[in-house]
Amino acid sequence: MMKSLVAKIRPYAKVIVLISLVVFAFGFAMFQGGFLSWFLFYTFLPFSLYSIGLFFYPIHKFTVTRSLDRTELRAGETIEARIEITRKDRFPLLFLLVGEELTGRLGKNMFMKKAFIFPWFRKSFSITFLLHNLPRGEHGLSAIRLKTGDMIGLFEKEANYDLPKKILVWPAYYDLSFKQLENFFDQGEAGSVKKMQREHSIVSGVREYQPGDQMSWINWKATANKNAIMTKEFEEQKSHDLYIILDEDSSDSFEDLVMFAASLAHVLLKKGILIGYTGSTMDEVPLPIRGGDGQRRNIFYCLAKTEANGQGSLSSLFGSHHPVLSQHAALILITSHLNRRIVEQISAYKTNQSITIFCIKKEEKLTAEELVAKQSAYTRGMKVSYLEPGRFESGLVEVMAQ
Repeated sequence: MMKSLVAKIRPYAKVIVLISLVVFAFGFAMFQGGFLSWFLFYTFLPFSLYSIGLFFYPIHKFTVTRSLDRTELRAGETIEARIEITRKDRFPLLFLLVGEELTGRLGKNMFMKKAFIFPWFRKSFSITFLLHNLPRGEHGLSAIRLKTGDMIGLFEKEANYDLPKKILVWPAYYDLSFKQLENFFDQGEAGSVKKMQREHSIVSGVREYQPGDQMSWINWKATANKNAIMTKEFEEQKSHDLYIILDEDSSDSFEDLVMFAASLAHVLLKKGILIGYTGSTMDEVPLPIRGGDGQRRNIFYCLAKTEANGQGSLSSLFGSHHPVLSQHAALILITSHLNRRIVEQISAYKTNQSITIFCIKKEEKLTAEELVAKQSAYTRGMKVSYLEPGRFESGLVEVMAQ
């Protein structure tokens, strides 16, 4: 019984002590009299009354809103978050500490954003946070934390306002522009814009309409039956499918791998080429080969969320029956680990597909193992290029000259 009573009284202990001090000071002034006693009482009275008022002040009943200037941006860019706070009264607040709670990778890379404002008698006030150099990924802003206190530091009031908000940070990419792109695709590795625009005589089936398809390809009979626009599919189209495969094994260069994959996907889709994408993790669902802005968004979304882990590598991928490997599609592999064993595993699955390997490494000089892997890939008809971070375009030129 006594413990429960103490537990109920404990939150009010400080305010009870403060009220007792005010009563004691008043009694002392009454009985002692004199200028000094009343001066001490009236000096202490406003501070104590303010502290008591703050103790009972409902800071949790504010109206707090957050607005972002955008919710999608590229890695490395800055986002602006504006927090607006309103209340129904004009109780004087000496200060207000406003904090933005960050979750996920955003919380690991940044401390909680905090700022002081001095509301005083204002009923509404706002503050703006700038989140700089955001990392790639899907991040969350979880809550706004408000904190204030009295002049003598006796009481502190705190309230949390749950305002979950998602921010999607696309991977950074280079806007690659290399003249050899058309020559690269004319060699038969993948379908070029010109090839995809030709009329074909051998029809192998029908499929749903994709951006870039010509009106003459529409199969009106199948369109009427399916109640959706269906186009003819040709043998040449099937033989020029292109898949980008990202090695998701742990690596110090993983962010460079993601950036290069995004850059390559961006320029290929910009040229009107249909591509697919998959990571090397086994449980990842590959994106089917498509084109247009929708496919670019899908690929960039996968690249934004991908993480390096020890469970997904090219070696494990090509040592399994992955659905992408069974397709007759040209493959572009992006990795930072390349050795002879991986080349042999890739070669075991190679039928008539063209395979190009981009290996991104920070060291300019190749090791003996990398030289052996490169020569082994050449003898098996694969193209290999070792790229340095930030020098992607020169590596593309090198591959196309092989």
